[in-house]
Amino acid sequence: MPEPDCGEMGVIMKIGIIGTGIIAVTGHIPAYVELGHEIIAVADIAPGRAEKFSKEWRIPYFFEDYKELLSLTEIEAVSICVPTYLHEQVAVDAMNAGKHVFLEKPPAFDEAGIRHIYETAQKTGRILLVGSNTVYHNQYQIAKEFVDSGRLGEVYSVKINRTQRREIPGGWLARKDLSRGFAITEGVTHNLDCILFMLGEPKPVSVTCVTYNMFSNYVPETYKYPIDAVESQKEDKPKETEDGVVALITLEGGRTILVECFRASNAEKSYNIMLYGDKAGLKLDLKQIYWENKEGGLTLYEEPQHGVFTEAELEFKSGKRNHVNAISHFIDCVKRGEQTLSNGERAITIMKIIDAMFLSAEQHGRQVIL
Repeated sequence: MPEPDCGEMGVIMKIGIIGTGIIAVTGHIPAYVELGHEIIAVADIAPGRAEKFSKEWRIPYFFEDYKELLSLTEIEAVSICVPTYLHEQVAVDAMNAGKHVFLEKPPAFDEAGIRHIYETAQKTGRILLVGSNTVYHNQYQIAKEFVDSGRLGEVYSVKINRTQRREIPGGWLARKDLSRGFAITEGVTHNLDCILFMLGEPKPVSVTCVTYNMFSNYVPETYKYPIDAVESQKEDKPKETEDGVVALITLEGGRTILVECFRASNAEKSYNIMLYGDKAGLKLDLKQIYWENKEGGLTLYEEPQHGVFTEAELEFKSGKRNHVNAISHFIDCVKRGEQTLSNGERAITIMKIIDAMFLSAEQHGRQVIL
């Protein structure tokens, strides 16, 4: 499919940022500034935090109560960058206040939450873009072109492999009541978004899942996120959320997604998505794309002639891999009054799968039929 239209620089929109954690100050705010839009206000419940970043970025208004930000009539759209358990309420309030919404990932605490958000967007006529922003990266756009064109043939299975040494979260991400999970919600949700996008959004049929919390008493490797952990530099109790997950997701037509995600482990670091097709296979080397920040990252495996196997690293312009493309697409859709490529429908499917993963894990890997 064509690369999303990133809009025109000539139309300046007035933006509000709700939540000033790491994703807001390193992703959203710089992207809006780079694209030439005007950030009117920031809001954060933590005392002094919104004021700090408003001064750093020369933003006129700051609030501790996000509803005060929503009351500013000049704000046309907001980015919601608060913890996941707050997504539903803040997004619904924002759209009911007449604001268009870029909602950070994961989309909501559960399927019911994202359904409420999506239905509110439909009712109010507000434009909604639900993360992940990665589907707007060139690598995924190209991969989708390979799938849609038939170059891979029938893609019958996809494998996610993510292995890290000690990515152990602190703060609210370590608490089940606030984050629900870690390896699943802060990892698998993003990968599922990209995979379902590339495959044309097939329906899930069943889920089998097992989770592990093997590193609960380990000190977080870094305090880069979330920001409450950055500020406190301490942990009050052991991590409750899972650091590893293995799952099998069956899709309509018998296709499968195999998930192996270990955010903490004693193994070699790796991160990739492999698409298995009967004509060709395609690997997205996410370690190269994200962790090493290198160009390319796609390898095509083919058999152009019987018995002749090829392995080709694709050459192309990788483009920006931050929030610029996604936010540009969001703003363009707002200006045109069109639905985004991530308007909430795919997010509902993702959270249906995530709910089933947690349910299966709670029952020690029992298959859950959707």
